[in-house]
Amino acid sequence: MAKPRILVDLRPDGKLLDSSFDGYKLSLEPVPTKSYALPSKPDNVTPSADQYSFLHTKLFGLHNKLYCDPWTDNIYFIDDKWKILCFNSDIDFVKDSPFSEVWEVPSHHERRPGHYNLSISFASTDLVIIADGAGTLHVVDTGDRSFKNRNWEIAFSCEPIGEQRGFVVLNSRYYCGELHCLLLHIAEQEIEGSDGKKSKFSSVIDWVTIEGELSQQNWGMKTARQLVGGGSIDFASLEPSCTALFVASDRPLKFTVDSENPVAEDKQDKKVEYKHQIVFSWLQKGDDITLNVPVAADVAKSDIKVTVSPLSLQINIRDNVVLEGALHQRVDSDLTCWTLSSGKLEIILTKVENGVVWPELIVGCQKGEEIMDPALVEEVHQRLAHLCSETVETATNDVAPAYNSQELEDCDAFPRDTSVLLRLDSKDHTISHQVSMGGHQWLFNVSLTAGAPPALCVRHDVDACVWQMDEMNRDSNIWPITHVGTFLAFGYVQASKQHRKFTVCPSDMSYAAICDTSRHIYLYRQPSAVGSELRNRSTGRRVAQVAKQQLVQLESDCHVIGCHATSNHLYLLTDESLFKLILK
Repeated sequence: MAKPRILVDLRPDGKLLDSSFDGYKLSLEPVPTKSYALPSKPDNVTPSADQYSFLHTKLFGLHNKLYCDPWTDNIYFIDDKWKILCFNSDIDFVKDSPFSEVWEVPSHHERRPGHYNLSISFASTDLVIIADGAGTLHVVDTGDRSFKNRNWEIAFSCEPIGEQRGFVVLNSRYYCGELHCLLLHIAEQEIEGSDGKKSKFSSVIDWVTIEGELSQQNWGMKTARQLVGGGSIDFASLEPSCTALFVASDRPLKFTVDSENPVAEDKQDKKVEYKHQIVFSWLQKGDDITLNVPVAADVAKSDIKVTVSPLSLQINIRDNVVLEGALHQRVDSDLTCWTLSSGKLEIILTKVENGVVWPELIVGCQKGEEIMDPALVEEVHQRLAHLCSETVETATNDVAPAYNSQELEDCDAFPRDTSVLLRLDSKDHTISHQVSMGGHQWLFNVSLTAGAPPALCVRHDVDACVWQMDEMNRDSNIWPITHVGTFLAFGYVQASKQHRKFTVCPSDMSYAAICDTSRHIYLYRQPSAVGSELRNRSTGRRVAQVAKQQLVQLESDCHVIGCHATSNHLYLLTDESLFKLILK
């Protein structure tokens, strides 16, 4: 029997929040910007006629073609001749070209429908993984990458998922003589999620393990695993010990292939049925859930046993388990009550987190039907009414603050989706831990420490919280997910930017940047101390810190196809130029 998954809550550190935040103040201070003409155009692959799904559009549209080495902060891009070019950030002190070629991808396949963009992943201090988008994976020995002009050398090449079957690299890690790579492609195959909904296209992650050492050049394929899900992938990373996979997606994934440890058939544990197949209905409000279970007319209260813990529910009738499983979110078990009348068992569960909408009652259970609360339906209709209105509202003030905590708008509403963050164990192919992302909209990923899994930035109320995942503790079964930073009111700000393409921040989290598809860059800096006396004009309260907002307009109408943030610079890539914004 599969082990029950552990539900994890994202509870922000109150010390990293500020309820008195006054918002961002627009600064007219110019941001020095330098541009460098590219020696050749970046390689660019657009979706073919058969790559028309939302999953394809998101994968191609948000592909960042500017790559940063987390160990050295070197910046790279790949040109249309498949040459990897490194940008010399010290160009101000040299007279040579700012771009130097470090390697040329050898498998220059002719582009054809079904291919993807080239992608790069930095697996260690001296190993880089490159996918050509046409089916070939290259393991490259880079040596010490702090020497920007050092040429790279190929160590191993293969077609891990089939001949000329394209994919992109999501993440890689070299650990104990084994190179682990996560590869993503979109497959046209119908898959049914736990909610019963079917998807024509699915996201497929191939977890490939390659054995070898650079000193011996004895590389070879060891293990091939595959996971499939019907949703888009927002985040994917290997656990530091490479024994599990961290994935954030709008639908759960599951293992389908493992060459080392065959995946068992997905069989539901059979429960003892009471009379006919149990069918239940449930209705949720902001603070509670009402569960109705039909029972036989001769069932008495003494025949029923309802057991509720903060994260689980079990219903027994005459010693038969009729409903059992893990709850989607926590409930206050002390406030649970139930009644029996007219052949119906009614149970009322009180939510711990008020206002959070549950996409399902019992995790993975398809026996129930949700009944929508009429008040909730009316609230949604009211909130979306402006989308059908022919009246355009205009502001009456000439100047308005970038953020006012007292006047929230439609973009403040939480996304009501079924997104989840999962830890999937490679040994037993189960979901060991699950975080519900309902109310925690994914914003972006950022590498805070070289060699560690990327951090995940999600919305919490109006703020944006950065969470760092780490190795699961084998003794306590605790999966550490730590709140390490906050961009105050940035969840509100980001939701209002309808033309955004990339959202980034540096490893020190000193600022966040939103990049539109072209021209406009919005900078939001962390609050800094004010040198002189400053008071709030409305309240008279002394203001000790100010958070600055800056707008940068590029001298180019070309689409931005790459973006990367460092502590002192923001880099932007277009088809013609590389822009460097100086943020010291």
